[in-house]
Amino acid sequence: MKKKFLQLFGIFSTVVFLTGCAKPVISPSENPSNNQYNEMPIGEGAVNMTEGSGGLESLGEPTEAEEKALSNASVKVFLETIKKESDEKNVLLSPTSLMFALGMTENGANGQTLEEMENTMNGGISIEELNRILSYTANHLESSEDVEWNVADSIWVRDEEGLKLNQDFLNKVVSYYCAEIWKAPFDQSTVDDINNWVNNNTKGMIPEILDQIPADAVMYLVNAIAFEGEWEEQYSEDDIYENEIFHNADGSTTTVTMLRSEENRYFELAGGEGFIKTYKGGEYAFVGILPEEGMTTKEYINKLAENGEDFSKAIREAEFEEVIVNMPEFTNDYEKEMSSVFAEAGMPSAFHPETADFTNMFAPDENGYVYEPYIGRILHKTHIEVDREGTKAAAVTVVEMKCEAVMEMEEPLRITLDRPFVYAIVDTTTGLPIFLGCQNTME
Repeated sequence: MKKKFLQLFGIFSTVVFLTGCAKPVISPSENPSNNQYNEMPIGEGAVNMTEGSGGLESLGEPTEAEEKALSNASVKVFLETIKKESDEKNVLLSPTSLMFALGMTENGANGQTLEEMENTMNGGISIEELNRILSYTANHLESSEDVEWNVADSIWVRDEEGLKLNQDFLNKVVSYYCAEIWKAPFDQSTVDDINNWVNNNTKGMIPEILDQIPADAVMYLVNAIAFEGEWEEQYSEDDIYENEIFHNADGSTTTVTMLRSEENRYFELAGGEGFIKTYKGGEYAFVGILPEEGMTTKEYINKLAENGEDFSKAIREAEFEEVIVNMPEFTNDYEKEMSSVFAEAGMPSAFHPETADFTNMFAPDENGYVYEPYIGRILHKTHIEVDREGTKAAAVTVVEMKCEAVMEMEEPLRITLDRPFVYAIVDTTTGLPIFLGCQNTME
């Protein structure tokens, strides 16, 4: 495996002590399978953060400028993704899951690699700021009493002599992300254990993410998010219409069940009309956006990105106006290897062994050498179910690290989602999209 010689000085750093994690900082005492794994010692300085210790208030929520930056970055990545798909393909990303997994990864980056990642994934926000925002976000999501969120992070490291994490990197991913840290043999048992971890942390909505582990893989950084929320206002039998028609992007039609409701939050964004339908408690909501007639969802997202429209601001400042909504019940699964998406979005150096700089990720061995990793793959998988009861959704992101050789109207507005539409699950306080998708075809 490719290694780089480093002088052994100044490798121990002061750690910022944070509190507020609702999860253990390392894995439970029961190892994933047959006691094959050993927990990686987290070393001096890492802090065991327990629920209710006051960290949420000390971290602080993102500013409006940070919300706009992250929102715009999410839209840009979504655009790069749908550009690679046909107009008929249903696409669903979790920008938040991607941020968690790549945020952990960024803490090991340096130089141009770090700069590109900050500009692309973070919308220009520094990794220090992103760490703070994501730590707040995880606590904020899981503190909800009316809907269920599960946010989990883990790091799996090849159990190899001389391969150990840089102490500063380790402290940050534990302190900010509450990441579970595992050493693993990187054989089929590791594939099974990572998939079991994913299945457990997505409540069975995403049973697996990995099929095999390449011989040159040295680390996996994994995020899982699961959501279950009931509608704040439930549908009655009179609001459910069977055998309605949805017009697919390819010109065909599909029979669907439509749900009719009267909502009171309406907005216009980049020529599209949108509504907000809240889940129980009002902290989180489903957002539906219908592009103008004749415009594809791909064209709409492109317009949104090109104009620099502030998605999060549109959500936060949506007008209180009655709108009659007809929305189909639907289920969608999506998966994509996203290396080319992020490379073309603005962070190409992270994916090439000659240009990637993740020298903050691994510590030098006793001879002064350190592994020089690069990102091999970014695996992303999502699932959503929208029906008369509410919504279930889940997302998993895996970053695989490799080493070489290792308006006022008299009548109510109406929005009928009977043709391709864009949708999101958002935090109603910040307006940030936690899930962002487009439904082009009903199957």
